[in-house]
Amino acid sequence: MDFSEKKMDLEAAAGAGVKVDLMNPGTGELFLDKDGGKVTITILGRDSAKWQKAAKKIGRKLAARYKKKVPPEAVEESLHDVLAQCTKGWTPNIEWNKEPLTCTYENALMLYQERVWIAEQLLERATDRAEYFLELGTS
Repeated sequence: MDFSEKKMDLEAAAGAGVKVDLMNPGTGELFLDKDGGKVTITILGRDSAKWQKAAKKIGRKLAARYKKKVPPEAVEESLHDVLAQCTKGWTPNIEWNKEPLTCTYENALMLYQERVWIAEQLLERATDRAEYFLELGTS
């Protein structure tokens, strides 16, 4: 197997991102808007250069702040930060307080902190390398 082949390099596919259809955490049903459109967020994968850079930077901050053991809350906050930095976009049907929510780092961070289940769905898909192998035509 020649691992130098482009199909084995996940960085480009992860950098393109994965579109995640948000699901109701209680029922598993897709969230749809009034016109039947899916509510989606596009997130970069963990193999993307941006994800790797963000994770390393946050890792250094955590290591400097907590000399021995990093509390679980700090780990969760850092994951939300990486996800917010790696949010490529979302459908315009995402709202907060009945107003359209513009896709910015600050809004993404707030959304993931306030609705942890959204962050969990994104993290699950962004860290699943099978998503990118499918994009590259590899199995």
